[in-house]
Amino acid sequence: MKKGVKRSYVTISLMIAATLLSKALGMVRGMMLAWTMGDSTEAVAFAAASKIPCAIFDLLFSAAILGCFIPIFNEARAKSEKASYEYSCAFLSAVMIICALFSVIGMIFAPQIIALVAPGISIEGASLAVSLLRIMFPMMIFTAGAYTLTGILQSFGKFILPAAISALSNAAIIAYLIIAGERFSVFTLSAVFVFSWFLQFLTLALPLIFSKQMPHPSLKFKNEYLLRSAKTAPQIMAGSWLAPATVLIASFFSSFVSDGTFVAYDYSVGLYTIIAGIAVYGVGNFVFPSLSRLAAEKDEKGFAESTSKAVFSIMLTILPVFAATFALSYEGIALLYLRDNFTEELARTCALSLRTLAISMPAYALSEIFYRTFYAAGKVRIPMYATFASILVCIISNIVFLFVFDAGLFGISLSYTIAQIIYAVSMMLMGKKYFPKIFTFKSKRALHITVGGAVCFASMILGEKIIPIFSGINASLANFLKIAIVFILGLVIYLLYIFITRTLSAKDVFSKRGE
Repeated sequence: MKKGVKRSYVTISLMIAATLLSKALGMVRGMMLAWTMGDSTEAVAFAAASKIPCAIFDLLFSAAILGCFIPIFNEARAKSEKASYEYSCAFLSAVMIICALFSVIGMIFAPQIIALVAPGISIEGASLAVSLLRIMFPMMIFTAGAYTLTGILQSFGKFILPAAISALSNAAIIAYLIIAGERFSVFTLSAVFVFSWFLQFLTLALPLIFSKQMPHPSLKFKNEYLLRSAKTAPQIMAGSWLAPATVLIASFFSSFVSDGTFVAYDYSVGLYTIIAGIAVYGVGNFVFPSLSRLAAEKDEKGFAESTSKAVFSIMLTILPVFAATFALSYEGIALLYLRDNFTEELARTCALSLRTLAISMPAYALSEIFYRTFYAAGKVRIPMYATFASILVCIISNIVFLFVFDAGLFGISLSYTIAQIIYAVSMMLMGKKYFPKIFTFKSKRALHITVGGAVCFASMILGEKIIPIFSGINASLANFLKIAIVFILGLVIYLLYIFITRTLSAKDVFSKRGE
């Protein structure tokens, strides 16, 4: 194996490991919150309030940092280190100031925001959500800082720390839940959430401070690169609205069903995000700075090769994850959440939602690669159009499933899945039009991945049906054993098929060209 290939393989493996650690701690955090609050009024209020600052940030800023800052920062670095540093100073100062203003406005209009996002929740839940939202809005400031510093570190080829950083914040929240015990307060929990984002920002800042690369406060907003970022930001922001928009749309419609449905969807989509993120973020975050640099260098061949390998790698990873999540949704929910205030009825409701959401995992994985591809190439309108179409489909689907077929939580989850599939298909079709070299892979290999995924799916579904829950032992241990047996069985069959058909080779990891 070539040195560059080996180095890339090690880097992406460590990124996946770091992401796995972060997501595992995020899962533990979710478990402890579920055990503590169940589907209580506090759970409803916290679910309503906690998602709003993150959703607003994602709507307005996260894509601007991903799609504007990283490519332009790499372009500025190609010119000079001084130019890139001045740009990073102006950009970080601008986004943190804007987020501070949004936080103040959000705190003032918190009652109106809760009424808009979750109009159907109980009066008691809405009142508590308003108070919690006012506590949590300032997290946007530290989120903006953490995202920007992540972009800088990734552009310098430092991927491991950004991938692992959320482990620290999750650990802080877990520590509070352990220490609090019976003195648990949802108000203190909200404050800890804000503090956890501050920890992320501080941890990312430390290596930049020591290397004297940490951006300093700057009011030089006439920086040429910052002005270019501001010019392209609206289209890029609109192109990333699908994820936060579907969160808010689901929140809106689920609030009309019941408080229990509102909380159940929040638990299930949170677990879905963790599971899918483990499989997706390592590849996606690794490839984007590389694609940005290759696009800036106008290396069309390297750009196409890197994207093609990213698509192959991410699909190879996501298929067994999708199969396991779909087949073992109830066992997984029961293992993680069924305890204390989390009831059997709530577990079955969450499992139905998670199984439905799991169908979208392959589409979600493809979307993560293709929107990064378009952003890196500077073609920001395509993701925007695909996003608008998918959001419209999501709204229409929710209306039909909820008010025509009375499908409840199943309809809300299915609407998300349909929207994600529409987005992925749109991005792939446009990708084939604008980047045809990406699709020069052999159709035989694509067929093998598809067949391997189908065999894996079938084996896990069959295993879930025929392998019983072990009796006479602890329920959690019984669920764990069943999950382990079914998953290992399906994964072994999948890997055997992949290697027997020679679908995977050393050339399929990122080459030195694509670093």
